[in-house]
Amino acid sequence: MKPRLLLVGHYPLDPPDRAPAVRIAAMARALAQLTELTVISGRRGERERALWRWVQAGGLGQVDAVYVESASSTATPGDLLFLAAVTRRKVPLGIYIRDYYQRFPDLYPQRTLKERLLALAYQATLAAYRRYADVLFFPTEGLAQLVGGRRVALLPPAGEVKAPPEGLERNFSRVIYVGAVEERDGIPLLLAAWEEVRALMAAELILVVRPREWRGWALPQGVRRVEAHGPALSRWLWEAGLAVIPRLDTPYHRIALPVKLFDYLSHGLGVLVTEGSEAARLVAEEEVGQPVRPTAEAWAQALAAALAEPEKLREWSRRALGSVAERHNWQRRAQLLLQGLLGTIE
Repeated sequence: MKPRLLLVGHYPLDPPDRAPAVRIAAMARALAQLTELTVISGRRGERERALWRWVQAGGLGQVDAVYVESASSTATPGDLLFLAAVTRRKVPLGIYIRDYYQRFPDLYPQRTLKERLLALAYQATLAAYRRYADVLFFPTEGLAQLVGGRRVALLPPAGEVKAPPEGLERNFSRVIYVGAVEERDGIPLLLAAWEEVRALMAAELILVVRPREWRGWALPQGVRRVEAHGPALSRWLWEAGLAVIPRLDTPYHRIALPVKLFDYLSHGLGVLVTEGSEAARLVAEEEVGQPVRPTAEAWAQALAAALAEPEKLREWSRRALGSVAERHNWQRRAQLLLQGLLGTIE
């Protein structure tokens, strides 16, 4: 008999246009194959109302466990009252903590009184999670050690291999970056490295970023800035031959594991990534790319060397797809969750 599970998501799922929402939606699909699943997800107000309607209808007496995919922001009073109700009913409770950037004010400055108060409120939220949860799930060991808890378990992000668009061919002289564009994300470093690459070979760098976030850096030759999401983004990823995560080496990035790494791997992309990070560890273990020192010179050398060897890029691509299909997929993540929360794996 399948276990009965309530999945609570702190993000709206319609549409799943942000990384956390995409993760929750993918997890829900995987859990639906292993459990009798109920999903309540949404913004603060709508989530609170839906949770209490469910509790008042006797929902807590009809599930074997509750799993919460929390936001990296303060929980509402209604969220915390719900967790207390789950605990009183002795229903096993697992909470996934995806981030704790507030602990790194040098990288994420708290410039206003409101921002400082929100950081303190998130500390209180984490304290409540530690109090109520039977198990806290984390993407990395570093984050688990930073937050702590009575019982912790690893639950890294995952990916899903899909078929590429029919007739599409990879361009092994094209590199792609998807994500934020703060200096800490390594964009100035990447652009400086690209100038050296273009002096050596014809190649193209695609930056998939949100226009309103762009900082106005001058683009070297061979760099295109585009906006894309959903199927359009997927097509850009399938057309590229190599992906990059040039984040600077910081205490925060050493414990973070970006979801986009698994998006890259799911599209058969080898990855160059700053060394010393959790992403670099996984890339090295799976042999799907190469860690790179966080300097423009090192990145230029690594990019030029990789682009000069299309066969190596093809091998990284094959390994990337295999790593997701065999180990880093949502079905496996759902199994790890049930194992950690209920001691079962189906």
